[in-house]
Amino acid sequence: MSAIASLEDLLAVQEDLKKVQDSSPETYSAIAALIKKHRKVGYKNICKLLLGEATPQELKG
Repeated sequence: MSAIASLEDLLAVQEDLKKVQDSSPETYSAIAALIKKHRKVGYKNICKLLLGEATPQELKG
């Protein structure tokens, strides 16, 4: 599957993720496990909840 984002943007995200992983490997692993566990909810919804942009009730609408 081809990403919509540019290669430059994807590489920047990868670099930032590596920095977070290096600075806090346990937290990084916990968040990665949470995303894998709840993948069926959808990445967009997980991100909205993580960022405090929506509640479960708002997402269900």
